[in-house]
Amino acid sequence: MTDLRKTVRRRVDLIRGSVTVSLYPGALIGFRERRRRVEYVLPLARVFLLAADAYAQQQRAEKKAARIARRAAR
Repeated sequence: MTDLRKTVRRRVDLIRGSVTVSLYPGALIGFRERRRRVEYVLPLARVFLLAADAYAQQQRAEKKAARIARRAAR
């Protein structure tokens, strides 16, 4: 994979509004809402862990809901 030498910025339209996503050299990612000055910068590894934790939590919630639905069907 090629190393990032310059910052790359892209605008993304989300339900909440428009967000600018920036990829920085050194494996950093930044998020900034449109027309706001505050930019949230995190290491890319931390974003991966947050995504993995959110996915695991979603899977647990789905299993719990299915288990409750099975018990209610008895």
